[in-house]
Amino acid sequence: MTSFKNKLDKEIGEAPRFTKALQERIVHSAEQQQHKQSRNWHYPVIIVSAFVTLLFLFAVGPLQQTVYPQHASIVELAQNEEIQQLSIASNWNENSFKAGRTGWIIGQQEYAKGAETKLIENLLRHGVVAQKNDYFHVINNIWVQFDNRQTVKLKMYRNNEQLAFLDKKTNTFYIVNDEQAVTAFTDFNFKEAPFKFSAYLVWLGVMFLGGWVIERAVRWKFKIPKEPKYVNDKHQKTAIILMFFNFIVLVIFNIKTWFIFIVADFVLVLVTMVPHLATEYYFGRHDKRHYVAVINAVYLLIVFIAFVIWVQ
Repeated sequence: MTSFKNKLDKEIGEAPRFTKALQERIVHSAEQQQHKQSRNWHYPVIIVSAFVTLLFLFAVGPLQQTVYPQHASIVELAQNEEIQQLSIASNWNENSFKAGRTGWIIGQQEYAKGAETKLIENLLRHGVVAQKNDYFHVINNIWVQFDNRQTVKLKMYRNNEQLAFLDKKTNTFYIVNDEQAVTAFTDFNFKEAPFKFSAYLVWLGVMFLGGWVIERAVRWKFKIPKEPKYVNDKHQKTAIILMFFNFIVLVIFNIKTWFIFIVADFVLVLVTMVPHLATEYYFGRHDKRHYVAVINAVYLLIVFIAFVIWVQ
């Protein structure tokens, strides 16, 4: 070993090669690299936040607005125009409305021009303006689009003997006195099989079980530790802030009843998923922790799409 060192010193010299200047250059280069990484972290966050915010405002804003062109009474409109599209949603809450444009809302029954639209046309044509009383209770929300592109939102009411509807735009209440039209609508309205809560529970169970199995498989495959849960204090603080943000978003969605809108739900998935992915990648990429976040995100998107298809 000594002879090798002597030979090496003879070839390249005995002067010290790790000088003070070299040390300062190494430290300066490391500081610059760390500053560059820290600086580069902010740009993706700003871009992602701006993108998600704009998408959120675009998706949620238009969904809460419906353009109502000027039209005559709903009875005259039904007599002169045919219904092109029809959506029906069960809703017993007087203060909310859950039907809307076809393809946009989860859980509503949607119909194109056909026997169902003819049935509603016949019902509307027999409406007579009346005074609403407390004996009527709401049973359905109906969204209608006529051939002239006019759209109308209706609340359907019934009591022990009569059927009625309310035009939300004009706030005009109509009673249907035609017994045949009432009977036809009643038979149609209750022919659909009721939603089975047990099926929903099974769906939730399968979803959570599938997520648990997939996460375990990814951790086993790539040897990703589950503990400690957070890489450092910054990781923990960031995760807590994101959880608080997600809670606020969920509260807003619940208050505004935006959960029924398919696009809004997709935006909600993005709003909760993208910051989590960015956080796990930034703090946990050295331990491959972001693999778990990526796989969970893909699984969540698949489950969301399958759920939308199932309830439609």
